[in-house]
Amino acid sequence: ICTHTHCQRVIHYSLTLGRMMDLPEHELVTLERGALLHDIGKIHMPDSVLLKPGLLSDMERTVMQQHPSIGYEMLRHNPLLTDAAEIVLAHHERYNGSGYPLGLRGEDIPLGARICAITDTFDAITSIRPYRMPMSVEEACNYIQSERGRQYDPEIVDMFTALPPSQWQEVQRVARASTALTNLFQAA
Repeated sequence: ICTHTHCQRVIHYSLTLGRMMDLPEHELVTLERGALLHDIGKIHMPDSVLLKPGLLSDMERTVMQQHPSIGYEMLRHNPLLTDAAEIVLAHHERYNGSGYPLGLRGEDIPLGARICAITDTFDAITSIRPYRMPMSVEEACNYIQSERGRQYDPEIVDMFTALPPSQWQEVQRVARASTALTNLFQAA
């Protein structure tokens, strides 16, 4: 499930990585918008798939894999979100071309989507899910490193792993505290 807090953490991780890469401000704005909206297409997923506590069947996975295209269609006509829509569409593409929905490969995948793919995974695998316990930050960093050149852009993985797990753990602590504070103020 893409929750508001998941999306906020993905923004935080994506901007951290984007700043490490010295992206210009306009690209950081697009990255922030894309990270915020990366899973917006999931609002059109049936609850039976979206809220399923276990692993998805092949048919359910096929339905879920439609969320990037649906999100893209929702955003692409808004002039303020056109570039962010490209991140939404491509955040499940894989560097080796085995991703979805278009099977893009390498640098054909927009840069923001290549960043978001790593940060979305990082948050997902270090968070509690109904079907599994979270990985430690160190395990997550090792996993991302193991997918270098396959699932993720090697240069961005190198930038990601330039920060040791202890520093990503601190980034995670700040991101989680920030989302908790935001939720507290929204509840008031």
